[in-house]
Amino acid sequence: MNLKKLFMLLFILNTVSFIFVAIVINKYQKATIQLEDAYQMQYKSLLLAQELRQSSDDLTRMARTYVVTGNEMFKEQFQTVLDIRNGKIPRPKRYRGIFWDFYTLNNKKPLLDGEKVSLRELMIRANFSEDELNLLINSQDESDYLTNLEHKAMQAVKRGDFKFARDLMHSDEYHQAKIRIMKPLDKFYKAFESRTKKQVDNSQLEVKELEFYVNVIVLFSIIIFLMSFFTILIRIVYPIDLLRVAMLKLSSNKMDVQLDKNKYQDEVGDMIGSVAIFKENTQKLISSEEQLKLAIDDARNANKAKSIFLARMSHELRTPLNAILGFSNLLSKSNNININEKENLHTIKKSANYLLNIINEILELSKIEAGKIEVLPKTFNLHETIKEIEALFLFRSKAKGLNFNITYASNLPKFVTLDEQRLRQVLINLLSNSLKFTTKGEINLYIYESMNKLFFEVSDTGIGISKEDLEKIFKPFEQIKEENYNKNGTGLGLSITKELISLMGGSISAKSQRGEGSKFYFSVNYKKASKDLVEDIKNKDLIVGMKNQEFTKTALVVDDIEENRKLLIELLSFYGIKTYEAKDGLEVLDIYKKEKIDIIFMDILMPKLNGIKTIKEIRKTDKKIPIVVVSANVFSEDKKNALNTGANDFIAKPIEESELLLMLEKYIGADLKYEENNEEAKQLDYKSISKENLEKLIEACNNMDNKVISELLNKEQLSKELTEDIKTRIDEFKYHEIIELCKDSKNI
Repeated sequence: MNLKKLFMLLFILNTVSFIFVAIVINKYQKATIQLEDAYQMQYKSLLLAQELRQSSDDLTRMARTYVVTGNEMFKEQFQTVLDIRNGKIPRPKRYRGIFWDFYTLNNKKPLLDGEKVSLRELMIRANFSEDELNLLINSQDESDYLTNLEHKAMQAVKRGDFKFARDLMHSDEYHQAKIRIMKPLDKFYKAFESRTKKQVDNSQLEVKELEFYVNVIVLFSIIIFLMSFFTILIRIVYPIDLLRVAMLKLSSNKMDVQLDKNKYQDEVGDMIGSVAIFKENTQKLISSEEQLKLAIDDARNANKAKSIFLARMSHELRTPLNAILGFSNLLSKSNNININEKENLHTIKKSANYLLNIINEILELSKIEAGKIEVLPKTFNLHETIKEIEALFLFRSKAKGLNFNITYASNLPKFVTLDEQRLRQVLINLLSNSLKFTTKGEINLYIYESMNKLFFEVSDTGIGISKEDLEKIFKPFEQIKEENYNKNGTGLGLSITKELISLMGGSISAKSQRGEGSKFYFSVNYKKASKDLVEDIKNKDLIVGMKNQEFTKTALVVDDIEENRKLLIELLSFYGIKTYEAKDGLEVLDIYKKEKIDIIFMDILMPKLNGIKTIKEIRKTDKKIPIVVVSANVFSEDKKNALNTGANDFIAKPIEESELLLMLEKYIGADLKYEENNEEAKQLDYKSISKENLEKLIEACNNMDNKVISELLNKEQLSKELTEDIKTRIDEFKYHEIIELCKDSKNI
């Protein structure tokens, strides 16, 4: 099964499992609500029955008190209870059994602040069964008879006949009337208790059953997710790494590399087949001097074919990487995953980014060989750019016990116009090499201006480069063969660096001796500029979300690959944007005519009607709607072609969420939220670490010893937020920030 079909299968399996999880959890929530409703009904219904009994008791107590004392207050309270029960006056909001116990003294007036509704109406609202309701009404009717006796007693008091009143209130007739009230109530309690108990039991049984289903489906989803991760690891990461090692050996003319073209029946197998062809051509070149010229031509053709093939394969590999990175980011936003699952997601993202870096390096070289790299000059503050690079390397050098120095010439201009991205790429590559190969001493960067060129000198006191290696370090796939120094990387860094410097109108050279360090010199063309030409560009790395989430905008997502559409739809829906989807240009035109669309995200390569032709059709009638091309074709001519056709902007796959948000800000008015400085809040959490372990953490950060740091984190019972904060800073090489926060803690 090829990678595209494999990823579609994994995507479908994961989607189905997540849908099942959502369905079962939804049913579980409904069941818990039904259980709670059953308890609530049971409680409210018992209160009504209790009120009926309590009101009868209150009336008895008030009538007897009035008969004994003749106090008109109790007669008035007697009438108030009757009026509340019959709905003639409002009932108190908190009308409970002890309500009238607080009003037995003169001049105490009850607060009647509730709804004016009779007790019988409340019973009807409570949805009792007909038999239960008849029992309650029966009891109330009997209570009315008792009330008539109480009225007779109170009338006798008014006439002055206290003896008759007292005898009546304590007569057998009165007590029998009281018993007749309680008999229906007793039957009601039994019938009601039986019915509500059955409802509660049924609801509890359903909740327990759904709890079991939730556990089963979540476990099943985790198994599918882990299977997907290991499938990606085995089918992509490991084969690509093996291919990289094979290519490095072949680039050193080591022909003992074993390439099994039939082992992988997918895109990776195609790449291995291409490398195998390269190997065969090289063997022919070495073994046959008579066919040297022909072999050279074949090698050139193979190399060209390799570059074209790699460029095409970049498109194919970016598609699954787009899904891997995109859905990993979406999953990491979930509040329902634990720390281990977050670490697994981080591993997936790290592996995918490593694979993407390899693809980008190979593609970069392919672009250079094909003459498709362009220099894009812009005006920027050279001093600020150098300071950013200094901040990146200063602490890393200090952590290795190295001095890092940057020296500026006095005539160095502040504002310049050249390709800042390429200059930054060159400097970071050279300084990274110096840091990698230097264990003691210092690393220096000297910058000066001369003859309308900028000159840079990078020197170190590292292991140095032998004369043999010095002659080939700028060739593709070449690395210094030094133990413990060539375990990572493709060997393309200096080759790409040389080509980029050449494109910027400069040159690079190197001087070195074994054991005495190395010096690299390079120059680039530039133009002087002024501050007013500097563009104010927001740092997309600081974007954390949107402020006006769930605002009413619509987007049309166009891609022939389902997982790519699903990813964009998930991202846009997360921020409250209504989405439509289409798999080809014909569907786009149909949806565009029927629906109100605010922005279109358009793929290029599609069946029936491709993205370029679709854009042209839309632009015939609509010049304003924003169209953003989202494509894995990342050559500059692809971008130019899309923009010249009528697209407003271009995003390369894999999609970065921050870039997508910038597009929403630019074209449909999204208000973005940027990361704030929360160092003070984070600093407080470091106080939870013991003094002894704080000192060990500082020492481990100074040594950049991730293993010791991990052991300390496992040993300390830290909060989830603090643990993740420390791990994030380590991943970004911000050991110095951890040290400062530890030192600022009150424990040190």
